[in-house]
Parts: sequence; structure tokens; C-alpha cells
Amino acid sequence: MEEIIKEFRDFIKRKGLRYTPEREAILREILEIDGHFDVDELYLRFKKKGSKISKASIYRTIPLLIKAGFIQEVYTQEGHAHYEVTLNKQPHLHLICISCKKVKEIEDNKLVELIKTYEKESKFSFFSYHLEIFGICPDCKNK
Repeated sequence: MEEIIKEFRDFIKRKGLRYTPEREAILREILEIDGHFDVDELYLRFKKKGSKISKASIYRTIPLLIKAGFIQEVYTQEGHAHYEVTLNKQPHLHLICISCKKVKEIEDNKLVELIKTYEKESKFSFFSYHLEIFGICPDCKNK
């Protein structure tokens, strides 16, 4: 984790911005999250710990973490963006139920190979990607 913190500190300084304890705390908290999160969930995690980090600080830090390549926006539900950590993450699908809003991730080595093939054939350098499939989950289908 300390190497990631150092990379973020260097990124912030290269952008000519001030590196603050709040930005570092936000990154540290995000790195502890397993799965997807939104700003409200992150803010509640800080409140439960007695932290004074504001939602505004979180909203200002999220775009920096995206530009630095540490997180990405993965989907939006009911006007709320959801994010995930991208470090050491395999390509995967998000299956999103349009009824209950549950999200299931599916990792598939064939998907990884397909993306590598597209990258090679297109001569693009891929930095990030995500795939979303919308449908009805088994629980909602059975209701």
C-alpha cells in the first residue's frame, strides 16, 4: 500500500496540486474496500470511524484517483456513480439487474485473451475498460 501512496503523492505533485492528509486518507480507505463503492458509502465509512473528512473532499479526490489510474467509474445507478479499484484487477463483466440493481462480477480468462487480441489488432494501448450487461437476475426472474 505504501508504494501506491507514494505513486499518488508523486502524481499530485506533478499536477501542481497540494498533497493533503485528507487525500491520502481517502485513498487508503478506498484501497481497503472489497468491491464497488459510491461516494455516500465512502463518506459513511469515514463517519463511522469518527473522521471529519467531508463529502466535498471525497468528490474532489475521486477524479484525481481516476486520472492517476487507481480507480474507475464502473456504473451509475439512480444518479449515483459507483467505482472500483483497478489495481491488479483482471478484466471482468458486470451483470446488472435492472430490477433489484444487484451487480455480479464475472471474471473469464477468455475475455482477457479477447481484449488482448483487440488491443494488438487495433494497435491501441488499452489503459482501462469495463463491460456491463443489463438484464434480470435469477431472483427477480423467479418472482
